[in-house]
Amino acid sequence: MGFFTSFLIICFLGLFSHRWYRKYGLSKGHLAWISYYTLLIVGGFLILDIFIYIGVFNFCFPVLNQLIPWLNIENGKDFMWNSFKLIGIDWNIDFRDTNLNFVAILLFLCYPTWFFSFKDISRKWFGGNKNRPHERGLWYLFESVKPPKKEEKIAKMPKET
Repeated sequence: MGFFTSFLIICFLGLFSHRWYRKYGLSKGHLAWISYYTLLIVGGFLILDIFIYIGVFNFCFPVLNQLIPWLNIENGKDFMWNSFKLIGIDWNIDFRDTNLNFVAILLFLCYPTWFFSFKDISRKWFGGNKNRPHERGLWYLFESVKPPKKEEKIAKMPKET
């Protein structure tokens, strides 16, 4: 994935997490959906990117180099630091520098922080629990108003005493 592309994807998935939670989680009765989603996204990206960085998927890069003519990826570290080589942008970061390993560890440790910061923005925009009026989020202002059904009463008549 590369550090920068992983950052973009994690932020996007965190930004729309509560929107999808309200659509697929709460409406279907799956209250713990957001927890599983968070573990899947953060854990999945961490495992995948660490495996790419340490060289587990190095056998894929010669094949990619043959398929894409402008691509010249040496190993997983090269791919993680210069991930935009796939679209033709080469930042020429020297991935052989041993000091970059410490920076890579810090970036891996920041994955949950990136996701949770954008998840908090998502909670403020789209809301958490749709049954609680104070947790509906700013998106509630833009939702369409559903008219009542034909025989549905909006307010109950008071009882006579």
